[in-house]
Amino acid sequence: MLALIRFFIDLCLLRRNPQDLPASNALLWVALAADALIGALVAAGAGIPLGPGLIQVLFDVALMLALLYGALQLLGRLPRFIQSATALLGSGAVVGALALVPVSLIPSGEQTEQSGVAALLFLVLIAWSILVTGHILRHTFDIRLGQGAAVAVLYNLLSYSLVGGLFTGS
Repeated sequence: MLALIRFFIDLCLLRRNPQDLPASNALLWVALAADALIGALVAAGAGIPLGPGLIQVLFDVALMLALLYGALQLLGRLPRFIQSATALLGSGAVVGALALVPVSLIPSGEQTEQSGVAALLFLVLIAWSILVTGHILRHTFDIRLGQGAAVAVLYNLLSYSLVGGLFTGS
């Protein structure tokens, strides 16, 4: 298990590629469970109750996997789905685990210097997450890193809009 965690850390540091993962359904499910659990914890840290937070995370994961599957099918690269999905979920779990730090620094309802630092850390994590996703998409679709990052930004905008609209009424 430690080797798997190291792999995902190396993937997030752009030292490894999604195709280095074994195409394993079991590993995909482990990455999915880790990403969902950590995502729900981040949501809970942000003040969203655990149940609704988990539902939002699962919706986001389902959207991501559906779009990935559709794009790979459209381009005739469906055999890359398991490795790419596992890489996206595993890297999401790593970045999500790191996001627990800034989320825990924000006092409930107070604006302090500490909340400013937390917001800055969170912004850095979002940028890093986009870079990591771009790296994974670069290898998945044989595109440039900038193109992969642009797709990641578009996906994040779509996801935040849909999750916000469906679950918070915004």
